[in-house]
Amino acid sequence: MKFLLMLLTAFLLACSAGAQAQTRLAGDRVTLSGFGTLGLIHSDQGRADFVRDTGQPKGAEKGWSARTDTRLGLQASVRLTDELDTVVQGMSQYHSSGDFSPELMLAFVRYAPDPGLQMRVGRLGWDVDLLSESRYVGYAYPWVRPPVDHFGVLQLTYIDGADVTFTRPVGEDLAWARFFAGTSDSRFFMSDALEADFDAHSVIGGHLNYETGPWRFRAGYTRIQSDVSFSGDDADLIGQFLNVNANDYLNRLSGFDELQVYSLGAAYSSGPLQLQAIWNRDFFAGGDIWLDTGFVSAAWRMNQWTPYAMLSGIRTHDDGEDPLDARIEQNTWSLGLRYDVATNLALKAQFDRIHTRSPGLLWRGYDDGWKDDHSNLVSLGLDFIF
Repeated sequence: MKFLLMLLTAFLLACSAGAQAQTRLAGDRVTLSGFGTLGLIHSDQGRADFVRDTGQPKGAEKGWSARTDTRLGLQASVRLTDELDTVVQGMSQYHSSGDFSPELMLAFVRYAPDPGLQMRVGRLGWDVDLLSESRYVGYAYPWVRPPVDHFGVLQLTYIDGADVTFTRPVGEDLAWARFFAGTSDSRFFMSDALEADFDAHSVIGGHLNYETGPWRFRAGYTRIQSDVSFSGDDADLIGQFLNVNANDYLNRLSGFDELQVYSLGAAYSSGPLQLQAIWNRDFFAGGDIWLDTGFVSAAWRMNQWTPYAMLSGIRTHDDGEDPLDARIEQNTWSLGLRYDVATNLALKAQFDRIHTRSPGLLWRGYDDGWKDDHSNLVSLGLDFIF
């Protein structure tokens, strides 16, 4: 109830703010801003519950739900000098704690002595993909939500560490690179009876970017080494009946203790046309199991209206047994429409046709043997910034 009141208050602030999407104080040295989504989803699937990502312990059941996509974020930045500033961001959304308790998403100090060099230290967003750092800000993209087949699995919320960005012009084009290192922690729900807590003690990676005319290209890589602890009824049963250390046994099966993420992305924006395509390959420990995820999206802006279409997919490549029932194979066709009510307010509607051949980690509460089925989702979203 408190979260709903906060969200409605923020929405009213966004409506009253008009064209101004942020507040500046202290001679423009302090900037306060925020973002949010009022989301509503309807599912016709009675045998499984839809989730936005593997960090959500419960999903949207058959019928209507406002839990999946609703969120509120607040951000403050303070410019200390021309080269030095700080940013802090908090967000409330339905996440691994099973409620809407606020989380600290960003908290860093940034030093930019010239346009070609930037350094940050603190809590940073993990931006291995073109869209990763902005995936919580619904106003920043045309869809109701980023494609679950791609962004719903094995995504770090943040890293605690440092990064450095180098930017260089190449004729009329622009090339830039970012390298990062740090630690992180996350909780993923593999099923209703099994969850994994990731203590990522080493997160190292980076990406190379090239911008030419209306095109943006990115190639990225991240290596994540973690101590993974499994809990839940299934972990307890494995320890009791197999007489083994459940963590060791489940880590050998899943390969979660070491992940390598390769990413390629491209985006095109010119006039009314917007195109995006991203592909990831995630290798698990040992390299015998990997996960392919990706999507392509096209949108066409017509004044305040933006219709869009998207195709996304995910597939686990593993020829061995699947005792954890974690193998995923799914693709989704999406059609939607965005209407920009104001310069800081957008209304969206989206239809998803999901073909789930193997649900793995992407659904909650699914019936035994639920495979090779279709689901239809209707989503409504009201995104705002202030």
